[in-house]
Amino acid sequence: MILTSSKLISGTLPGRIIPNCAVAVSRGIVLATGPIEKLQNRFPGHAVHQFKNAVLLPGLINVHTHLELPSLLKTVHDDNESFVDWIINLIRAKKRLGTRDYRNAVRTNIETLIRTGTTTVGEICTHGMSPVLLKQSGLRALVFHEIINMGSGVRGQGSGIQLPRGTGSALIKYGLSPHTPYTVSEPLLRAINVFSKKTGIRLSMHVAESKDELALLQRRASSLERLYGLAQWDLDWAPSGISSFDYLNKIGLLSPRLLVVHAVHTTDRDIALIKRSNVSIAHCPRSNKELGVGRMPLHKMLDAGIPVGLGTDSLASTQSLSLWDEMRFAYQIHRRDGVTPEVILAIATSLGAKALGMDKETGSIEPGKRADIIAVRLPQKNTGNLYSDLLRETNYCIMNMVNGKFLYSASRSYPA
Repeated sequence: MILTSSKLISGTLPGRIIPNCAVAVSRGIVLATGPIEKLQNRFPGHAVHQFKNAVLLPGLINVHTHLELPSLLKTVHDDNESFVDWIINLIRAKKRLGTRDYRNAVRTNIETLIRTGTTTVGEICTHGMSPVLLKQSGLRALVFHEIINMGSGVRGQGSGIQLPRGTGSALIKYGLSPHTPYTVSEPLLRAINVFSKKTGIRLSMHVAESKDELALLQRRASSLERLYGLAQWDLDWAPSGISSFDYLNKIGLLSPRLLVVHAVHTTDRDIALIKRSNVSIAHCPRSNKELGVGRMPLHKMLDAGIPVGLGTDSLASTQSLSLWDEMRFAYQIHRRDGVTPEVILAIATSLGAKALGMDKETGSIEPGKRADIIAVRLPQKNTGNLYSDLLRETNYCIMNMVNGKFLYSASRSYPA
């Protein structure tokens, strides 16, 4: 097929905005991009799908989600509560949920992702509901199976280091998510690292999210002691280090296979460790704001050349799973540091693909890449900066395609 539109954004940096452009797609692969008439002449047998007054973009990449969680933000958090209060409230709220709740949440949340233009998702699976439903949805996904297990030794914990049978498919890949440095024991983290090296699977971990985490590692008073008490964990099992990144580096977990989520409390030394280890970062600015944990130094990460993707996190810590909402907020809080709308869109597309290790497949509209493409309405107000206009006005897509297959299309042809 050939997709045509008023404008096309390739997703590469520096950005290219091409007017009256077409994309030729065959067998799920982008064959070529270029002027509409030229591609129609070059591929005369291709069906043409017109998206007038629209922009074609790379599909958005949400690098960090918990799709199994329903909308719980108002239930588990208010502005006066601490980060640890939120964790404990979430644990209690989940005790009232069952399999049906998790399954329904995944279905609803997948629909939101598709309608808002996400084509690839980094998902943390805790309750086993998301893999099958993601496979049915047609989305591209890297599903990290969560591990929480703290103790003084491995004691059979190695049995938790496994992937589902029949792992992987053309669109669904699997990884592991040791939850945090303070909820997975050091012996188990070392075992997970060995497993990751052996199999090549990717890892995702919540790291340096709160000041409480840093205090616990430095053996200072921390509200996380309450969590340890509720879980009946010995504080002697807690990690120890100058910082979370220092600790993970000491046990060998920092590597190109690791996606670190949040990374709010990072020093310049941490950033140097991240860069040297080729670790990727998932930035979740709205979640950080809701939980009051601080603001990640995005501009320093980008200046260091660290791959940073954008994630919405869960509906227990943010109000929506829309990456447009996440992009708007990210731009709002980082613009004073010189982060432009063009860079924000790249974080949600090409840089996000790199953060998930998928940049050879997706993240930009280029010949040879998979045809993960969305169309959105051309903004009504033209300020001369299309990237800024898109961030200001866009909420939903009018077409979502993954691997050359339409997942959603309001209409195959749009009026002028």
